[in-house]
Amino acid sequence: MTKILTDGEAAKIINDAVHADLIDCGDAYQHFLEDLGELIASHFGGDFAGVITPDEKHKDYSLRFGWNECVPNDGGAFLNYDENVSIEKWKGGIKEV
Repeated sequence: MTKILTDGEAAKIINDAVHADLIDCGDAYQHFLEDLGELIASHFGGDFAGVITPDEKHKDYSLRFGWNECVPNDGGAFLNYDENVSIEKWKGGIKEV
């Protein structure tokens, strides 16, 4: 027998992993974010460029994406995130952190 999850339930598991500490090991969480970054890039374009771990400058984990030809010209799924970097600047290279 299998468990069946709706797409919304699967999204809730991912949300809970990020916000409800379902993954309590830092290394395992970083690997989860790496997998998530690859998944995002695979479906929405961009080149996944790694995970930024929290430090004094970055209070949260962050995912880095470079521009590639698979991203729609308007920014697609990335459009409303990191609005400090314009789409045109993003097309020029990965934002330095």
